[in-house]
Amino acid sequence: MFVELHAVSVKWIYTEPTTDYNIMGGMTGQELIKAQELTESDNRFLDMFKGDKKATEADIRKAMERSKDYEDSDDKELDKASARVYEKLQKINKEYLGWFEVLLSVGFMIIAYMSPIWIMYFQLKMRQMEMEDEVMQFQTIILMLMRIERVNVEIILEWLERYANIFKEPISRCVNNYEAGAWEALEVLRNETNYQQFIRIVESLQAAVEKIPIRDAFDELDSERDYYQAKRRESNDRLIARKGLIGKVIGFAPMVVMFVGYLIIPLVFIGLTSMSSSMASLE
Repeated sequence: MFVELHAVSVKWIYTEPTTDYNIMGGMTGQELIKAQELTESDNRFLDMFKGDKKATEADIRKAMERSKDYEDSDDKELDKASARVYEKLQKINKEYLGWFEVLLSVGFMIIAYMSPIWIMYFQLKMRQMEMEDEVMQFQTIILMLMRIERVNVEIILEWLERYANIFKEPISRCVNNYEAGAWEALEVLRNETNYQQFIRIVESLQAAVEKIPIRDAFDELDSERDYYQAKRRESNDRLIARKGLIGKVIGFAPMVVMFVGYLIIPLVFIGLTSMSSSMASLE
């Protein structure tokens, strides 16, 4: 991108119609033809001295004196034309890939290379939060169903399937395979997931399948739910505090940049320049 920007800048210098005066709007007719001819003439001299950083305005003037384009021109016209071409030459010679552009390119490269991994970490964090919310939702459903008579594990699984999002596919497979073997279907469900809180729910369901009352299988569910709610509340408080800190930093950043960029750096530069001049005068 930086190389292309430099190429566009050089191409603009080579193709922009050249005039000896400032105009408002666009050129048409004879003015445009004359400007393009002047640009083509300047381009021939630019090609002669392009890349030569030691070239001076006097060198360009000497070349113009030997050229057919300025064989009838006086000194004033030669001075004006050589100054114009020299200004263009200075702009072209400055259009090269700088070290800071290479540094920025490397930085952009690293960001582009690492961005998929960073996005995956972000998605993993968001997915963990969604899983925690969904498991807390499952716990709420189970707390409501476990106190109803004639509720069994299959009914609980069907209700969990209705409100599931992340765990919907494994729960659906478990419900479909439940008639073939309840404990085996729950075992497959437990092996398909690696989220510890959900695995505890599945293990409690397995215990309920083995003729243990559902209320006894989930006797610690109230305390676990309260614990995870308090933990989530604390995590949310930390997240809000972190966001507030980031917001304060972003809010004060323009003022700090303006203060440093417009006050401190110019003052330091002026001080160093004055000190250098004083030291030079003392010598």
